[in-house]
Amino acid sequence: MKESHENRSDLAPDSKAEKFGSNASFSRKSAAKGKDRNPREPQKPRRVTRDYLMNYATWYLERFATSRARLEKLMRGKIRLSIAEYGTDPQEAEEWMKSVLNTCENAGFINDTAYAKGRARSLLRKGKAMRVIAADLNARGIASHMIDDTITDLRQEADQAAYEDIRGTDPNLAAAAAYARRRRLGPFRRPDQRDEKRDKDLAALARQGFGYDTATRIIDGDLDHLNDLLSMIDGI
Repeated sequence: MKESHENRSDLAPDSKAEKFGSNASFSRKSAAKGKDRNPREPQKPRRVTRDYLMNYATWYLERFATSRARLEKLMRGKIRLSIAEYGTDPQEAEEWMKSVLNTCENAGFINDTAYAKGRARSLLRKGKAMRVIAADLNARGIASHMIDDTITDLRQEADQAAYEDIRGTDPNLAAAAAYARRRRLGPFRRPDQRDEKRDKDLAALARQGFGYDTATRIIDGDLDHLNDLLSMIDGI
C-alpha cells in the first residue's frame, strides 16, 4: 500500500502538466503574441482648411447647443494642432475661423441669446442658484451684459409662472426647493429621517450656492409651501 501511494505521488506533477498543458501553452502563445502586437498609433490631426472648419462646425452644432465662444475655443484647438503638424498659416486659419463663425451666426446656427436663456432655464429647473447659473454662463463665454439680461428675464419668467400668492418671491427659493425635491432633502425625506438629516441637508444646499437663510427656509419648510414655490420652476 505504501509503495502504491508513493507511485501516485510521483505521477501527480506529470499528470497536472498533462492536464493543464494545453492551457499553459495557449497562455504563453497569447503573451508572446501580445508582445509582438504594436499599440495603436495616435491619429494624426487633420489639416485645417476653411472647408474643414465649416464641416466641423456643422457637425458639432447638429449635436450640441453651444455659444460662439465655446465653438471658437474648439476650433482654435484644431488650428493649433494643424499649425504644429502641417505649418498652417496662423493668420489665414484665423480668417477662416471668423468667416465660419460669422456664417453660422448669420444663419442662426449660433445664437448666444437663445442659448443663454435655454441653459439658464435648464439649470434653474435642476435647482441651481442664480449666482451659479451666472457663473456657468460666464464660463461658457457668454458676454456679461447678456448674462445680466438672461438672469433678469429668468426672474420675470419665474414670477409670471408662480401662483398669485407667491408672486415676487426670489426664484432662488424655488431653485432650492427644486434641488431639495430632486435630492429628497428636508420635507421630501421620510418624516422619521428629517430631524436626523437636517444638518446634512443644509450643507447640501450650501454646496449648491444657496445662502443659509434660503437653505433653512427650505429644509425647515412646509411641504405644501414648497410645492407652491415649485410652480415657479415647473411653469417655465
